[in-house]
Amino acid sequence: MNENVLLVDYENIGKIDLAAIPEGVRVPFFFGASQRTVPTDFLKAALRLGERFVPIDIEGQGKNALDFHLAFYLGEYLARDPHTACVILSKDKGFDPLVRHLVRRGFRVRRANTMTEAQLGTAPAAPAAPRGARAAAAARRDTPLAEGALGLLEGTQKLRRPRKRKGLVAVLHSHFAKKVPEAELQRLIDQLIDAGKLSDNGGAITYHF
Repeated sequence: MNENVLLVDYENIGKIDLAAIPEGVRVPFFFGASQRTVPTDFLKAALRLGERFVPIDIEGQGKNALDFHLAFYLGEYLARDPHTACVILSKDKGFDPLVRHLVRRGFRVRRANTMTEAQLGTAPAAPAAPRGARAAAAARRDTPLAEGALGLLEGTQKLRRPRKRKGLVAVLHSHFAKKVPEAELQRLIDQLIDAGKLSDNGGAITYHF
């Protein structure tokens, strides 16, 4: 089973409920140079995570020092296992260009502003009664193709996401190096609609993430 990693920018994100982190998620936790102490309740919660909690102290006060450290450790996890799913928990949008680059390389990386947005260890709910081609698509919701498409779209700024189904097909066709037939991409879009990630109103696409 592939590892799930939550890289926490504590300097930026502030208070976090460690008890909300699901089993099996590794948590590299980045403390800024000025964050020398933590609340007792936080420490107790961290100890309950055991070896999954990986505290990383940042030395020095250089600009973006924590960001560079986090990017380095992110690269280590991906080099160790390219299939690792990594979420950067930070409100710092400066990570977004790196996330987009990694997504285009086929890695499962995204940034989340909150624990709720991170959605660690959760999967999209299946539709009540899918039929026909959408039933088959729903059964393949966790395929690498769907993960790659979602990673690309989640890592793209909202204003830059395709607003028309035709444009979305073109973007996905390019992203997958034109190796995936357009008919399969149409089925992939239906799959994402069934999963509640998108909606299509007369060819106009709305994103629900």
